[in-house]
Amino acid sequence: MKILKILLLVLLALVGIGIILGLFGPKTYKVERSAVITASSDAIWPHVNSIRSQNTWSPFVEQDTTMVVEYIGTDGEVGSGSKWASKKMGNGEQTITSVDPNKSVNTRLKFIMPWGTSESDAYLNMEPDVAGTKVTWGFGGENDFMGRIFGSIMSMENAIGPMYEKGLTNLQTLVASAPPSTMGKKYAIKEGQYPGGTYMGVRANVSFSDMEAFYDKNLSAVMAEVEKAKITPTTMPIGIYYKWDVDKGMSDMSAGIGVPTGTKAPAGFEISTIAANKSLTMSYTGGYFGTASAHAGFDDYIKTNNLSQLSPVIEEYIVGPSSEPDSNKWVTIITYFVK
Repeated sequence: MKILKILLLVLLALVGIGIILGLFGPKTYKVERSAVITASSDAIWPHVNSIRSQNTWSPFVEQDTTMVVEYIGTDGEVGSGSKWASKKMGNGEQTITSVDPNKSVNTRLKFIMPWGTSESDAYLNMEPDVAGTKVTWGFGGENDFMGRIFGSIMSMENAIGPMYEKGLTNLQTLVASAPPSTMGKKYAIKEGQYPGGTYMGVRANVSFSDMEAFYDKNLSAVMAEVEKAKITPTTMPIGIYYKWDVDKGMSDMSAGIGVPTGTKAPAGFEISTIAANKSLTMSYTGGYFGTASAHAGFDDYIKTNNLSQLSPVIEEYIVGPSSEPDSNKWVTIITYFVK
């Protein structure tokens, strides 16, 4: 009888502790990991743009080779996803809620627990980095009563964090399996003669991480000035790269537009003239950060044909974000000068 009383007291104590943890345990949770992958976002995107793609490098799938996975919807589109059943990893669902090509994929996770369904928001984000592309993988949400109990006695960071780290390592390995030279050669490079050109723009030494802001600010300013002065542009907006310093993460560059010879630059702008020269050109389709693979193609071509590269490099933005929201449809004409 005494033993039963002790067991009852222990049980009541455990129930009391559980109630306290359920009431005062962590209300929210979030786990994320980041890694810099030495590739452009365009090269990484095919491996993260759908649940099916993610499962090729997911460490969670690796944990149970007998896991049964069912894919739903049109691969990679909002509303598509998967359902899984696993004796080791449990059962659940994952559905894509939003997609921003070459930038992010957001999903809704549902874990089917003995006491009900637990839901979380997961994400894979990509942003440019000096060494390639920074990929961040994470998830988070709110804890219900049972979640607060488990959140008090189990570290989500320790349980999920290492899995995310392993997954990002798997992704790096998968992306690296496609040599940059192979990626670059899929674009057609044409030899020709550049006739020479005059450009009006803003020139500065810009860090790689600030390039997007530099273009947003200065291309708008150049276009406004051209319209104000009633100058007829001779090209679409361009970027001129005089120097590209990978070690320092800086570029001596100009954002501007082609203008007729003899145009005078107003205060705050400069006129640059590039002489006629032998050139290599390529029409690249895709997001701007993916041009790294296109430039790799130029490097291969120049080495293979025993040419010498001259400064600068010109990118002319034929179709861009101002007229087309889908970055997969942007068109950039890239010009190299050689001898």
